[in-house]
Amino acid sequence: MDILRPDQILTLGLFLGLLGLLWLVVKLKAPGISRFANGSRLRVTEAAALGSQERAAILVVDGREFLVLTSRGASPVILPLEVRP
Repeated sequence: MDILRPDQILTLGLFLGLLGLLWLVVKLKAPGISRFANGSRLRVTEAAALGSQERAAILVVDGREFLVLTSRGASPVILPLEVRP
């Protein structure tokens, strides 16, 4: 009893070939397909827990930094950080 028949091996090979071709196309076209890959405008630079329910994060938006303070049950506080020479 054969585990894999020749037609199953051929189907698997074609599927893996198409999957590899799709991966290559996505890899080459990634900057045009997804804005979040390299050219994102928003990123979290650093985050830290201040307590069991409080967090602080530095958020960079279009090159400007903001301090974001969050706490459970309260609205977040967003403070712009000044750029010092």
